[in-house]
Amino acid sequence: MNQKVLIVGAGIIGCCLADELTRRGATVTVIDAAEVGSATSAATFAWVNSNDKTPSEYSELNVLGLQAHERSAARGGGRWFHQIGNLQIAQNDDEMKALELKVTRLTSNGYDVKLLTADDVRELEPNLQSPGLAGGALYPKEGWIDTPTMCTSLLNRAISAGASFEPYETVTALGSKTVTTTTADGSTRHYDADIIILAAGNGIRPILATTGIDFPTLEQTGNGAGGDAKNAGIGIISTTGPVDSGIRHIVRAEGIAMRPARNGGITFADHPTGGKWDLDDPRVWTVPTLLLERARELYPALRTVATENVSLGIRVLPEDGLTIADWVDENHSIYAVATHSGVTLSAHLAEVVAEEVLTGERHKSLRTFGLSRFATVAH
Repeated sequence: MNQKVLIVGAGIIGCCLADELTRRGATVTVIDAAEVGSATSAATFAWVNSNDKTPSEYSELNVLGLQAHERSAARGGGRWFHQIGNLQIAQNDDEMKALELKVTRLTSNGYDVKLLTADDVRELEPNLQSPGLAGGALYPKEGWIDTPTMCTSLLNRAISAGASFEPYETVTALGSKTVTTTTADGSTRHYDADIIILAAGNGIRPILATTGIDFPTLEQTGNGAGGDAKNAGIGIISTTGPVDSGIRHIVRAEGIAMRPARNGGITFADHPTGGKWDLDDPRVWTVPTLLLERARELYPALRTVATENVSLGIRVLPEDGLTIADWVDENHSIYAVATHSGVTLSAHLAEVVAEEVLTGERHKSLRTFGLSRFATVAH
């Protein structure tokens, strides 16, 4: 039976789902309050990895996500996955000892990583300058996603195959098989569907609140985490103008992470630094300058360029930090997907969620990521 599926959210997960469901023969409509890929998906470092993630079930889920991106790239699935490897550097002996322990732990679990000497690091990144360089580690299968290209390409492919996209519509009411929206001009629209998939990130919680469901993601407050920003939801992603001597890999050091950017520049971030202040605190705008100075210490070529783009967003954080992918109603008509690491997981989640909503078969990788683990949500 040709099923009618309505997806709320045109970020990276929603666009992946639209493409996969359309490919499987469903009639798909995508609704978003803005344009494609303009919310959390536009403010992400987009690092594809399963690097030291816990618990083991979540680490395995992220490995499946990385592998799904590899399969998509091998099929000619677009030029958005840049599998250039991740280079983590140690700038003193203590950092190197900690990195050696990490590499030993990861290799014992089968993760692809190689310990490097300082000379190895310099050979891989000839433009890197770090006087105290002690060595590093290379994670060759990791990479980054060009999220604007991926979102737009997948949604356009779905539209070419018969899907429809309705931007600038905000969900105001949700029924078991109905969605009501308000458009930018204030008019009301109604949609019917056999299945509704909520892939709206931080928007899922307020949408489900209209039905009396307390969805277990952290509220979108925009608050920083003071001195301990380890789990802060605020993300600040900065990009320089084009550089003559850029970087070849994702490069991570204490206090800074960098990667090539789609404009020929370098994109950089550091979540603990970015999460120290609230979004409405003027000091949050000091973060790009601070991080650019850190980047310039490692790559002097960046001294001739300036930051040209800064994206601020609030990352999607389930209460326990782990993926949520499950039906939210007993009738199995409304499904919700919410997760941190959405870029890494998007391709795999699209495959297994599409299978579940169309056939009823739940993939084993989702076994521990249902709503039953939260006391506030009852099926």
